[in-house]
Order: sequence, then C-alpha cells, then structure tokens
Amino acid sequence: MSGDDRGALLRRGRTHRTVRQEEAHLATAATDALTVDALPTPYDVEETVTRPLNEHEREHLAVCEQALHGFRRSVIVAGKALEVISRGRLYRETHGTFVEYLDDVWEIRKSQAYRMIEAWPVAAAVSPIGDINEGQARELRPVFQQYGQEATVALYRQVKELRGERRVTAADLAEAREVLPPPARLAGPHQVRDVLTVAVNEGRAPRLAPPPPPAPQVPAQAADEHQAQEAEDGSVTPDQVDEGAEAVATLEAALAQQRQIYDRLGGGVVAAALLYDPGRGEYLRRELRQYANRTAYRMREASGDQDAAAAD
Repeated sequence: MSGDDRGALLRRGRTHRTVRQEEAHLATAATDALTVDALPTPYDVEETVTRPLNEHEREHLAVCEQALHGFRRSVIVAGKALEVISRGRLYRETHGTFVEYLDDVWEIRKSQAYRMIEAWPVAAAVSPIGDINEGQARELRPVFQQYGQEATVALYRQVKELRGERRVTAADLAEAREVLPPPARLAGPHQVRDVLTVAVNEGRAPRLAPPPPPAPQVPAQAADEHQAQEAEDGSVTPDQVDEGAEAVATLEAALAQQRQIYDRLGGGVVAAALLYDPGRGEYLRRELRQYANRTAYRMREASGDQDAAAAD
C-alpha cells in the first residue's frame, strides 16, 4: 500500500470515527437489547482480499459496531463483535489493519481487544448461571481450554454456590482453578463439585469457605462495668483502659486493611505487574513481602511479651 493510499484510508477512518461517535447515543438503547445470538458467526477473510464490503458484510459491520458502543456492559457481545470484525476484515474499507481500526475508531488497545475476543466464548458458556467480566473470564479460560466447557460451567456454578451471598471475584475463580487435579485425573465435569468441596474442607481454598460466625458481642454496659471494676481494683488504670480501647480499634482497622490487601493481590495482579514493568513490579513485590514479614514479627514479639508477663 502506497503512502498516499494509506493517508487516504486514515482520513476516511477519522471521518468514520466521528460519524460513529455521533451515532453512539442513538445506538445505546438498541445495544441494551442486543444479544450474542444477534451477531454473525465469526468467519475468515484472506488478507489478499481488497474488494469493498458487500451488502452482508456491511450489515455485519453495522451490528458489530452497534454492539461495541456498549462493550463495557457485556464482554460476550463485544468480544464476539470484535472477532467478527477482525477475522472478516470488515475494517478494510477505512483502515489498513485491525489495530489501526481499534485505535482510531474505538480507542481500544490491541491487547485489550484480543483479551475480549478470548473471553467471550467463556463468558457465553457460563452466562446461564450469571454474567462475568473480562477478569473473571480470564481466570476461567485455562479451565475452558484444558477441561472443556462442561467442567468450566460446573466450576463456576460450584464457586457461586460456595460463595453464597458474597460476590464471585476473579481471585475466587483463580483459587478454584488451582485446586483442580490435572485434566487426565479428573473423572469428568461431575467431579468438579466434589473436588472444590474437599479443598474447602481441607483449608486449601480459604476464599471459598463460608465466612466465620461473628464474634460474640459483649454488651457495652457490661464491658464498661468490667473495666470500671478493674480500675477500682487497681489492676488497670483509667488511662490504660482508654489506651486499650484505642489499641483494639487500631487492630481492627489493620485487620480490615490486611484483608483488603489479600483480596486485591489475587487474580494474577502480581504477574500482570511484573509483565508490564518488571523492575517496578519486583520492587513492589519485595516491599510487600518485607512489610508482611515485619508485621508477622511484631505479632510474634507481642505474643512473647504477653507470655513473659503471664509467667511473672
């Protein structure tokens, strides 16, 4: 393709993008009702094909771009739409490559587009149970590839059941995937439920375990009376009572933050950071590990002081 031809394509692409953006608000309502079945089955068009789009291809492009206006609401619809446009080369009248089309019309990076393309068959498989996002689909994709669709559906259904009223996250699905035996040792999709149940009972899948029962609450009046009695006995001063109450609040806040850190570091976050910026990712991982060790040391130190005080 000559420089002039390429320039003409890009100019047409910018016009194409402007028109699509102006039409976006008109397509929103229709997109909400668009389903994956309304999209054509992905098909391949050779790179050597340069003819203009035919009537059917124009219809395919129109419905796929309609789906992409609402891609944040449905990874299934958007992923399939992108695959149809890519494999059918439906962008060829306005752009030289699929990447140029993504950047110019949708401002989507190539890596994101291909993640959505990979995710949609997985999301479609589990959609009768519930909608999933791109991150959740990414954690299920190895199961889909290695164990098959039925096992993927069984795993997602069991995770959803084990989580109960709690939201299913990508980290939950990653943990469930990790406890599966190799494909050759799994008798069939029906065994997935038993595998996950045993893993929970053995403590190998703590995220899937039911939440612990709430700790018994001491009535505020009883606690105050107990503290007042200890102060009267001279074993605890009023200042120590105040310091103790503040310390308990500090520990509760620290525990809540620790749980948030644990949840946020799941789902391949560390691996993704190392891939994006190996140097910075490794530094942050080292710092997190160092402060986790320091926290554990302080807890052991505090426990040792308490044991020494009890011995005295």
